[in-house]
Amino acid sequence: MRIRSVLVALGTLALLLAGVAQAQTRLVVGNISEAVNLDPRLISDTYSFQRIYTIFEPLLVWEKDLSYRPRLATDWSFSDDGSAITFQLREGVKFHHGTEFTSADVKYTVEWMTNPDNPVLNRQLWNSLARVDTPDPYTVVVHIDPPNVWALNAMARLPIVPADSGDLESFPTNPSGTGPFEFVEWVRDDRLVVRKFEDYWDPERGNVDEVVIRNIPEDAARLLAFEAGEVDLYHGQVVPLEVDRLEADGVVTRTTGLGWTYLGFNTRLAELADARVRQAFYHLLPSEAIVQRVYNGIGTVSVGPISQDSIYFSPDVPAYPYDPERARELLAEAGFADGFSLRLHTNSNNAVRMQIAEILQFEAAQVGIQIEFTGEEFGAFIDRILGEDRDFDLFILGWAGNVDPDYATYGLFRTEASTNYTGYSNPVVDELLDRGRTLEPGSPESVANYQQIQNLLMADVPFAFFNNSEEIGLVQDWIEGWGVHPYSSSTYMDLHKVAKSR
Repeated sequence: MRIRSVLVALGTLALLLAGVAQAQTRLVVGNISEAVNLDPRLISDTYSFQRIYTIFEPLLVWEKDLSYRPRLATDWSFSDDGSAITFQLREGVKFHHGTEFTSADVKYTVEWMTNPDNPVLNRQLWNSLARVDTPDPYTVVVHIDPPNVWALNAMARLPIVPADSGDLESFPTNPSGTGPFEFVEWVRDDRLVVRKFEDYWDPERGNVDEVVIRNIPEDAARLLAFEAGEVDLYHGQVVPLEVDRLEADGVVTRTTGLGWTYLGFNTRLAELADARVRQAFYHLLPSEAIVQRVYNGIGTVSVGPISQDSIYFSPDVPAYPYDPERARELLAEAGFADGFSLRLHTNSNNAVRMQIAEILQFEAAQVGIQIEFTGEEFGAFIDRILGEDRDFDLFILGWAGNVDPDYATYGLFRTEASTNYTGYSNPVVDELLDRGRTLEPGSPESVANYQQIQNLLMADVPFAFFNNSEEIGLVQDWIEGWGVHPYSSSTYMDLHKVAKSR
């Protein structure tokens, strides 16, 4: 009987151990807004890319100090004249559907992005990638024409798509990449589920088997889910007034960001075509008060597209302090002393932007401008800004990822650039933006060129800027190996290195 009892006990222990071995470590991430889709070629918004970077990888990525780190490439070098970049690719990498990653996939991805017939949003990022040669399966030569000294940064923003399945109609909602996690399911407006890719090339891993990215658009609801232990971590839109308390609890991770929030003007409208009207709006914005009271001191006051911390910042950039009387004068000079009516749009899931919209609505009314304010779901809002009709008058939005001054300016302000939402056009600015791509980064000529761009832009005011961002996230004390990234799109690219002890 005793032997039988021992055998039964051993059998029970074996079943328990088997159950432990089969247990899955699930990481739950809170996210601010739903993805547009999961194809990196078709989107430009941060929230889509945050999901995409768990599934896909570019050739190289930025570390948190903004130095480069190899990813699908192991090395790269420029030709003597800077007209080509040669990448050595990592061998033994597989896509989630089983095929090997080779130079053919890089060629396919770059050529897809440069094909004018394809619906590429940030086309100006890739328009210098003229030709791709593939001398062998693990070597890629990307030729640059016209010259673009920022081309390597463009490659760092380009996740690689498989040549054999990238054209499938189902790809944007059922993707296959080379990343540390593979797609499982996407329930729109609820969750994205990805699981550990067993054949991933990097052996350095934490213990996360599955990641669930939950769509929780309300800031307060997301914070409550975190404090209830239902969410392990999240990046962005932490309730500003709660940050001091949360920091005292030791759950805050923060770093200086690479973006800003701004008021955009549809310069195609008669009421907004005159720069004096746009300058008047700038004088109606109490930016310092907004940063201190609405953002609770998170970030700093922005005075243009390039941060005051950058070597490219212009100390002579025109400034627009809060001054309603000066706003009235400018409106009168432009022929609008009696005011007018406009529509203002922003995304309703961003409480800070909604507050700023209300402030602007009040301030504008004091000088005779009536603003009809609408908050929308983020996807619908972006469609409004990006759509062919550009169906807006004013909008409040953010721009992130300003690793270089070209990204902070070219796509937003060059005439007919795909992300020039406002319709702004200045031939002198166009010429300087093109010239900036030919000058050695960091050189006196390059610095002077971008300073001149800022001065012209801030005289024309296609945007009125509120704040320079500070990236803030929350992470539970049972999580190790994660902190917010200054390039917010990349904040979840290394979730495979996270360890969860609960």
